[in-house]
Amino acid sequence: MSVEIDQKEFKDIQAEYNQLYEKEPIRDEDRAYAWFANRLIQYQPSVKSVLDIACGGGYFLKHIRHVVQGKVSLTGVDISERALEIARKECPEASYLHSVAEKLPFGDAIFDSVTCLGSLEHFLDIGEAIREMKRVAKRDALFLILVPNIFWYKDILSVLLKGDRFARNQTHEKFASWGEWKQILEDHGLKVMKTEKYNGIARQSWKQQIKDWLIPTRFSYHFCFFCNKQA
Repeated sequence: MSVEIDQKEFKDIQAEYNQLYEKEPIRDEDRAYAWFANRLIQYQPSVKSVLDIACGGGYFLKHIRHVVQGKVSLTGVDISERALEIARKECPEASYLHSVAEKLPFGDAIFDSVTCLGSLEHFLDIGEAIREMKRVAKRDALFLILVPNIFWYKDILSVLLKGDRFARNQTHEKFASWGEWKQILEDHGLKVMKTEKYNGIARQSWKQQIKDWLIPTRFSYHFCFFCNKQA
C-alpha cells in the first residue's frame, strides 16, 4: 500500500480525482448519506444554508435536500470538474463551484453549516482549509467533519496478520488518532462539541446495534466531529 502525504500539488490532486471519477465515482451507500444528513438536522434543525466542501458527486447534498423541512440553500465545491459534472445531475437543486478547499470563492460569514465528509485528510494544507471553513461560516454555524482513524481496529488486525494496513484508492491521505484530529481542528479555530464514531451504516438495524456496541470510538473507522467556532 502506498499513501503519500508530501510533494503533491493541486494539479496532481485534481488529475487524480478526475481520473477516479471517470472510472468509478467515489461514493458511500445512500443509507450512509442519509445518516449524515439526519445527524446534521438533529444538531441544527433550523439550517438554511449548507456548504459541502469536496462534495464529490453531490450525493450528500441530495440527501440534505430530502430531509430538510422547508427551503435550504445548498452549495458544493470540489477540485474535480468530473465530480461536479456528476453532482449537477445528481442534485441539480444545488449550486456548484470548482475550487480547492484552501481558497474558497466566498465572502465571510455566509453559511449556517459547513460539512466535509471524508475529505479533509486529502487536502494539501489541512490547516488553511479549516481556517477557510471557519471564515465562510456564520458566527453560530455548525461544522460536520468526518476524518479517518489511524487506529482503526481492522488496520491494527491487518498489521498484526499481514504487516500492512488495508489498501486505499487515494494516494494523498493523512491518518490520525481522535486526540490528534481534535487538536488539529481546535488549533485552527474550531471547537469540538461532540464526537460520534462512524463504522459504516449496516442494512439491518440489529447489525448496526452490534457494531455500535462492540467497536469503541477510539478504534472506529472514522470520527464524526461536530464543531462550532471558537469564541
